[in-house]
Amino acid sequence: MKKYVLVIDEGTTGTRSLIFDHDFNIVGQSYQEFTQYTPEENMVEHDAEEIYEKSLENCHKAMAEAEISAEDIDSIGITNQRATCVLWDKNTGKTLDKAIVWQDSRTAKECEELKNSEWGEKARQKTGWEVAPVYSSMMVKWLLENKPEIKAEVEKGDILLGTMDTWLIWKLTGGKKHAVSYSNASVMGSLNLETGEWYQEFLDHLGVPVSIYPEIINDSGDFGETDPEIFGTAVPIRGSIADQHAALFAQECRTAGTAKITNGTGSFVDINIGNQLVIPGAGLNTVIAWKLGDTTTYAVEGYAGTTGSAIQWLKEGMGIISDAAETEAMAESVDDSNGVYFVPALTGLNAPFWDSFARGTIIGITRGTKREHIVRATLEAIAFRIKDICDVVENKANIEMKKVRIDGGVSKNNFLAQRIADILNAQVGRPGSIEATSLGAAQMAGLYTGFWEEEDLDKAVEIERTFMPDLSPEQRKKEYFIWKRAVDRAAKWLDFNLDDI
Repeated sequence: MKKYVLVIDEGTTGTRSLIFDHDFNIVGQSYQEFTQYTPEENMVEHDAEEIYEKSLENCHKAMAEAEISAEDIDSIGITNQRATCVLWDKNTGKTLDKAIVWQDSRTAKECEELKNSEWGEKARQKTGWEVAPVYSSMMVKWLLENKPEIKAEVEKGDILLGTMDTWLIWKLTGGKKHAVSYSNASVMGSLNLETGEWYQEFLDHLGVPVSIYPEIINDSGDFGETDPEIFGTAVPIRGSIADQHAALFAQECRTAGTAKITNGTGSFVDINIGNQLVIPGAGLNTVIAWKLGDTTTYAVEGYAGTTGSAIQWLKEGMGIISDAAETEAMAESVDDSNGVYFVPALTGLNAPFWDSFARGTIIGITRGTKREHIVRATLEAIAFRIKDICDVVENKANIEMKKVRIDGGVSKNNFLAQRIADILNAQVGRPGSIEATSLGAAQMAGLYTGFWEEEDLDKAVEIERTFMPDLSPEQRKKEYFIWKRAVDRAAKWLDFNLDDI
């Protein structure tokens, strides 16, 4: 009987389910967006219950489209938005509050205080990350300090913590498995990379009990079986990997020195650095790319949190476009941005600046500015933010990126792909399927069960188009110089206290 791998790809703005056959073809899929909650300017939240329900609906729809049943599924792989944390009651299965999303910056001031204390460098050396609001541990600290009812529930000992993969696994297994993959654990600001265990000394300092944290399991590993009532029969969950790490794996960046750029809600640059733990600093993060068997692979990463979501803002916030697909033609309809630069720091600036107080800035507007110029400036900003990160990679990690792979929904945009090649002065390869995160999760599950062998993975990705740089060194230098001036003006915008006036 022909078998398939089912993937749940839970992103920041929507959740998707896909069915892969043995030849890595997608034979069924379903996607739904979910609600974005922004109770305050610096807060971004999700409803974990809504995400689970829509993920489940997608699974059934994808299976129906593929015309298969649960008996035809070899295994399930999960990939997910990282660091977003949720707390729930292990007895009732109900969440205590909305999940705090990785884009949330409510803990910015507390993070700055920690960074300026002895814990700033100490935590960075152990976790591989600059202390920042993306730390799940800081999110939990905020909940315990600002929600007395949550603190009381946690003290009773019945509360569990997890990222979205943990939550989905717990729900799918009927509460039998409370686990997180190594890749996801490494971006929570809670893991000691040197020991591979939860960083209890730091958590004790924050007042966050380590007892609420999940078991850590290999990314290709045993995450239990689904409750038989969900699909009609129990289906093994054998892979769980954070989204950027999944894309790195699927894009065949499985050896040291290979790199990929994922352009989705944000833009993530990930470089495989092999099996030796290195903490380069300079605004870069070190993560566990994945753990297979007894081997841990590490990666250096820099990310810009608001790039693709800036396009979404053009549609939903500004009403400049009605569909993201319009942006390619609009950008190409003008010769340049007419001097307009857009720094998309809508929730602050991530790597390499780590400035939670920066805010979005559109500068260079004149009476000649049209919406096409703003759209073009938005796409160019994605390329500039990627260069911000890659420059640090080249200067501090001594890795020159002449060839990169791109994936993610925004990478469909040919104008953007070409601008990335131009601004990086690098050859950019785009696979025929940009669903690299889903493919990576499928591969993790299939490798564990033997559905695929490692040699099978080499034929999983075909490059659909290659973009070569076509910008003079002088023009590249000029454009990037002006970009950095724009960033300087967006920096530290909210770093003041009106009481001091």
